[in-house]
Amino acid sequence: MEGLFSDTEKLALLTACFCHDLDHRGTNNSFQSKVDSPIAQLYSTSTMEHHHFDHCIMILNSEGSNIFHSITTEEYSEVLKMLEHHILSTDLALYFQKKGRFIDIVEKHSFDWNNLAHRELLRSMLMTACDVAAITKPWEIQQEVAYLVASEFFEQGDRERFDLHLEPMAMMDRQKKDDLPKMQVGFIDAICMALYKELYRLHPPFQPLFDGVTKNRAKWQSLADEAGKRQAIEDRALSSPLSPAMVTVEGPRDPSTPAGGRPIEAWRSKPSVSHSSKEKRKEQQERQRGNKKCVIC
Repeated sequence: MEGLFSDTEKLALLTACFCHDLDHRGTNNSFQSKVDSPIAQLYSTSTMEHHHFDHCIMILNSEGSNIFHSITTEEYSEVLKMLEHHILSTDLALYFQKKGRFIDIVEKHSFDWNNLAHRELLRSMLMTACDVAAITKPWEIQQEVAYLVASEFFEQGDRERFDLHLEPMAMMDRQKKDDLPKMQVGFIDAICMALYKELYRLHPPFQPLFDGVTKNRAKWQSLADEAGKRQAIEDRALSSPLSPAMVTVEGPRDPSTPAGGRPIEAWRSKPSVSHSSKEKRKEQQERQRGNKKCVIC
């Protein structure tokens, strides 16, 4: 967006992108609250985002690390204020609070570059767009990142289930790992699609990001449909009076075994009994009854 943002805004945005996940603990704000961590005791809202900002300031205050040393005191104060706002904006809870207003402004063609509140709102949306940008990448990259993120989520879910004795939400539940394609479609619909669509409408050069998320949604939907069909076949098989046999069917990659297939239940008919076998069994039963009679006699 060359020429649309000031140098100060661009400096704050770029620095925030570098620093927005500093010292991440691999768990979300909800988990920090559940375990009553020291960070959660410091910040009751946007817990990890406040921690990321604090860590950023700590680094900037370290000797030789203050990249803002050449700007004026006034500019420094302005940059830090923007930096905090931008990092906190990566909290999706805040994104949902602001998303509706942003969509309304864009759809009504009322965005005003001279309106400081509008510019601040746009920078918030851009931070989220950068934060979840893997969803717009080429499919091979998007798929790999999705499985890596899912692995981290499942680690948190395991801790909730086994350490806290709580039932994790679906996206954190390792037992629902085969639902990942379906959950990715839900994530795109709830968070990503509208964001990139409105950014594209506001500023057409964002089209590649919108096209990327659209293509990846179609890929995830296709995998979700395939998984649904397999589940339907499995459910029908489970409801039929047949004997089980394990087979391996190629399916969505397990985050723990990215290159492998996954086992599912399949079923095969019981072997039929031939007519000759029935006759032999009948003769054997007759002999046994005859022997019993002789003993009684």
